[in-house]
Amino acid sequence: MNKKAKKPLHIISIFLCFLCFGNQSYGQEKINIKVGFGIPELLNAGVRYQLNQFQFGIYLGGYPINDNQLSASGDISYHFAGHSRFTNRRPWYLRSGLTLVRDKNETYIYKDLYLNFRFGRDINLSKKIGLEIDFGTAFLLLHKKSRKEPASDWYNYENDTNIRYAIGFGIYYRM
Repeated sequence: MNKKAKKPLHIISIFLCFLCFGNQSYGQEKINIKVGFGIPELLNAGVRYQLNQFQFGIYLGGYPINDNQLSASGDISYHFAGHSRFTNRRPWYLRSGLTLVRDKNETYIYKDLYLNFRFGRDINLSKKIGLEIDFGTAFLLLHKKSRKEPASDWYNYENDTNIRYAIGFGIYYRM
């Protein structure tokens, strides 16, 4: 694994350690480990820190068979409605966050920054495991395109809208 790939893993590991030690001193906060798929997040994994009805999360994503696409995300969720027999956290939530997506091909490297707003629901399967589904809108805040080599593509697709759909599916584990 190269140095660039190791750095995000080290950051998540350190963050997770801080959250674990902090969780022992405060009984109300919880840590969740999450894996899922989302647009624009791609296949992703990360951690969430829960404080009452708020959650703060960080995630890394990509595609296992294609290292040309990577994503890094951070978000905040507010759980506002409903109840569950397995947890005090309300199942309906609003989520907002930032996602940086890097995509490269033979000619270009694209870096896009999205601001997304979502509405979703947790489906608690037990006290420890649950599913989530959400949908909303992602706004393209920044689009950076840099040329790697002289262009050889005969077709160059550029999306002309800055508003896209955002959707996510995931499974989480409460620690």
